[in-house]
Amino acid sequence: MSDNDLFSVADKRPSAVDIVVDRIKQLLIEKKIGPSEIIPSEQALADKLMVSRGSVREAMKILSAFGIVEIRRGDGTYISSASNKKLFDPLLFQILVQDRDYQSLMEIRQILEVGIIQLLIQKATDQELQILRKTLAEFESALKRKNSSAEECNAIDLKYHQLMGKFSHNTIVENIYSFIIDLFSPTINSKHKGVPEIHRELQQALESRDIQKALKSILHHTEIWKESSGR
Repeated sequence: MSDNDLFSVADKRPSAVDIVVDRIKQLLIEKKIGPSEIIPSEQALADKLMVSRGSVREAMKILSAFGIVEIRRGDGTYISSASNKKLFDPLLFQILVQDRDYQSLMEIRQILEVGIIQLLIQKATDQELQILRKTLAEFESALKRKNSSAEECNAIDLKYHQLMGKFSHNTIVENIYSFIIDLFSPTINSKHKGVPEIHRELQQALESRDIQKALKSILHHTEIWKESSGR
């Protein structure tokens, strides 16, 4: 083997842009920077990482698109808040460009909803459960009106589930659940037989803080969705 072969590398070296992105990522992992904190200027980062200002600027554009940083013109660049929904856009778009595998999505949704039910019973306030009750009443009222459209009923159904995520008091769970539910929106049929009844059953279980009954209801809800959507 020649000396040249000994010093060759199989993988490409990271680009200057990748160096900046990876450094920000590592600092976040190590918690040396956190949400809403300002990061050094382009020139300061370029000097510290020994890259060009253009590479820093390109890295910031990428991180901004991913929702990692927020560029405030005339003020500086900040690490985004932990609740920034844009953080989940890359995952959402990755799912959108793939073939829609509802079986896999259903499994994810079921795992999330089982966890959300547990969090709701532990963390949701009585006032928040009453907001869910009012939303359910709004849903049932829409279903009973002769002139209500499927779109209107489905929107209220989605609102109920989004509130479930919100009242779990876990922003990561809430954001993931929100876009999973959005993916299911084309398949929702709120006027299908059994839908209002299972929502009512779930609501009663939540209000009584009966975790076993609530879990049973949410699993039953899954079966009704499968039946209504023909999956």
